[in-house]
Parts: sequence; C-alpha cells; structure tokens
Amino acid sequence: MAPMARRRDVLTSGAIGVLVIAADQATKVWAQGSLRPDHEITVITGWLWFRLTSNSGASLGMLRGHNLVFLVASILVVVAVAVIVVRGAPGTVGAVALGAVAGGATSNLIDRARLGSVIDFIEIHLWPTDFNLADAAIRLGVIAFLVTLLLSWRRRPRPDAGSRPAG
Repeated sequence: MAPMARRRDVLTSGAIGVLVIAADQATKVWAQGSLRPDHEITVITGWLWFRLTSNSGASLGMLRGHNLVFLVASILVVVAVAVIVVRGAPGTVGAVALGAVAGGATSNLIDRARLGSVIDFIEIHLWPTDFNLADAAIRLGVIAFLVTLLLSWRRRPRPDAGSRPAG
C-alpha cells in the first residue's frame, strides 16, 4: 500500500473512531438524563423502545460482573485494530469499518472505566438484548470489515492452473 493511501486510511479510521465515541457518549449522556431504568419509552410501536440499563458483562449479559476482563479485552481490540490499520487495512471501507470497531470498543471502555459497566438504552424487537451506539458500531464494523476482506480475497489474482509444476 502506498504511503499516502496508508496515511489517508489511518486518518479516516481515526476520524470515524472519534465520531463513534462522540456520538455514543453523547447519546449515553442523553439516556442517563432522560430515561429511567424502570420505564420503557416506545419509539416505534412494536419495534423500538428506549430503556436505561447497564451491563457489566458482554453482549446478552454473558459474564456479568467480570468488568475487568472486558476492560482488558477492549484495550486489546483497540490495539489490534490500530496495528491492522497502520500496517494497511484493505482500503477505505476497511479503514472505516475498523474505525467503527475501535471507536465502539473505546466508548464502551470509557463506560467500564468510569462507571464499572456499559450504559445500554436501545431495545429492538427480535434482538435478544439492549444495546447502545457503540455496540452497533462494533457489530456493523466487524461485518463490513469481513465483507471487505472476503471481496479483496476473491479479487486477488489466482495462479494459473496450467503453470503449476506437476507433483
């Protein structure tokens, strides 16, 4: 990857990460100031509600109470993403996707360090658990990055079958 393209991808990834952190933290401040844990607000009848909750575990409430494990895991994710981006993420879409993952992980890390748990407030019909914008950014970022990897893998030139040595 050319140095200019790599630099652009690093800046793009960083900017997306900062935007995700800002949006997630702002919506969590709103949720904490506007929502009550014991009260659900219907946004779209039968599909979308807001309700303030907190989660000291992982998605689906797994490993509740193991906040330190998730603090360390979040730090490792952010470091791994930074290494991948600096070494050369697969293009702009890959850099955006990884920025979303790093931003989401960092924002949830901020909650865990500050509050001992992650603030969740979005509840969607047919989704098994409440979540926040950071969680959505992580999931969408991982999906977009995997799709980008698969597409770049499929576009790679394949060695000609006829030029392989007989074995």
